[in-house]
Amino acid sequence: MNRLLSRFGPALMMAATAVGVSHLVYSTQAGADYGFSLLWVIVLIVMLKYPAFRFAVDYASATERSLVTAYSKISKIALAWLAVGFFVDMFIATGAVSLVTAGLIISVFKIPLSGPQVAVGLMVISALVLLNGQYGKAEKIVKILVIVFSVLVVAATLFSLPLLGTDDRGVMATLTPDRSLAIFIIAMAGWMPMPTNGAILYSKWVCERRKIDRDQFDYSRALGDFRLGYGLTLVLALCFVLMGTAVLFESGRQVPETAAGFATELFGIFTTVIGSWSYPLIASAGIAVIWSTQIALMDGVPRVTDRLFGIIAGRPADAPSRYKLFLAAQVVGVSIMLLFLMSNFRTFIFFATSMGLIAGPAIAYYNYRAITSSDVPAEFRPGKALVTWNWIGIFILSSIAVAFLWISIS
Repeated sequence: MNRLLSRFGPALMMAATAVGVSHLVYSTQAGADYGFSLLWVIVLIVMLKYPAFRFAVDYASATERSLVTAYSKISKIALAWLAVGFFVDMFIATGAVSLVTAGLIISVFKIPLSGPQVAVGLMVISALVLLNGQYGKAEKIVKILVIVFSVLVVAATLFSLPLLGTDDRGVMATLTPDRSLAIFIIAMAGWMPMPTNGAILYSKWVCERRKIDRDQFDYSRALGDFRLGYGLTLVLALCFVLMGTAVLFESGRQVPETAAGFATELFGIFTTVIGSWSYPLIASAGIAVIWSTQIALMDGVPRVTDRLFGIIAGRPADAPSRYKLFLAAQVVGVSIMLLFLMSNFRTFIFFATSMGLIAGPAIAYYNYRAITSSDVPAEFRPGKALVTWNWIGIFILSSIAVAFLWISIS
């Protein structure tokens, strides 16, 4: 088992970070509300974000430094943008994932506490796990959880195929361009398959893995590992759409408004498809994988934030890490936000994903600036096709972000 796990690198950390709000919530809801009609949107969004993540792998492999260093060399504006984005993500993104995790646990164990209260307890437990092992332990835990959950999702998807179109239900919805559809697509775009800020995290994870494996984790292996993980995020997203369509579309069942209610509906999809006997296995795996998302965020975001503010403050690269300090700040900040500032589960999730959308085009642009800088040897720089692909992504994501702002103020 250890030999098998050792073949996978940061790609499964990325998959773990992705299989959270975007997959469990938005992919499932896309199938439940629109059937297969939004499948092309999911594929398009994942493809548009690919160059931004690919540049993260290329830059980290070429320079053995994360994209944080690249941003510091591009301009103060780039660094400030990234610093503000990650400081916000320390609380908003982690809070959203923690809330979904709490909903699953409340649904399974019938805990008589609110979602925010359980989420805070989970954050404390996760922080203790990370403080005992940090990246190496986090990656090992995440690998196991993601592999198990991925196998279960694919199996459940295969079981759900015979349910498609039963009871005279269709599989395609008639899409009417209106505000509700636009809002849903915008929110889904923000975190599908994950926020573009995740490219910065990924470059940091590649550097951390190189420290562990030295030259064994070379560029070829890093790139193959990335493609595996990124492809997996798309496959799993499509699986959840298919299951949502097979079980919920045109069935009269509504996606609940609360974290615990949504979790109950999600587990109900699996038991409908596979059978009630599978509930303990599905519940355990579901909680495990969304918790692994939380672990991945709590490992990566404080690391990057530490480096960002270190550069701004002029601290040398080899200065002692303040990871523990930023991790503690993350736990405290998210706790305050969830306990005292959150009013509604779905509203908060929409806000979190929308913030990811707004930051996306800038991250894609600055990642392009990083990979085409003089620090990167010619053999690692992208070809014309990938550069064009990236500019198309920037244009479309910018258009969606502008549409979101227009809808918000109109």
